[in-house]
Amino acid sequence: MPTRREILTKLGVGAASTAAMGAGGVALATHHATLEALGSSTGQAPWWLIHPLHKSETIGLGWSVSNMGPVHQGAAILELSHRTGQTARVHICTYEGKPKGLAHTALFDLILMDGGRGDKPTEETIGRVLLTLADIIAENEIRDEADLSKVTRMLTHTERVELYGPETLT
Repeated sequence: MPTRREILTKLGVGAASTAAMGAGGVALATHHATLEALGSSTGQAPWWLIHPLHKSETIGLGWSVSNMGPVHQGAAILELSHRTGQTARVHICTYEGKPKGLAHTALFDLILMDGGRGDKPTEETIGRVLLTLADIIAENEIRDEADLSKVTRMLTHTERVELYGPETLT
């Protein structure tokens, strides 16, 4: 029986990385054009990933869900807010090999976009919240009713940086 990663790869999630890493800039440009032709957004946010959480729901440690966008530029962006007014943007994308985010599941990498280069210390409460979110997503990604069609256009963080440039990924 194929794994969910194998299914996602067959649906095209991993295709960009194989093409991008193997054939250089031409493959990246071709893949970028393909994404643009298909539309880089699926239209609906993959809320099923964080079910049972929904907009305005408290996650814990003062953090709550503000919003989630559709897959755009290879990731779904989850916006979180803290009761103190602090906000956080989490890019949910795929990964191959070693994940780059603070938290991950078997299929998804949770990248905290805080304006740093991966060298800033992360405030403990947001780190713990990301680990909680990863646990929730891990449970949801293996459910039979998981709607994988909404995440087939996800890319790895590295692919996203190469295709769109780090300055556009906020």
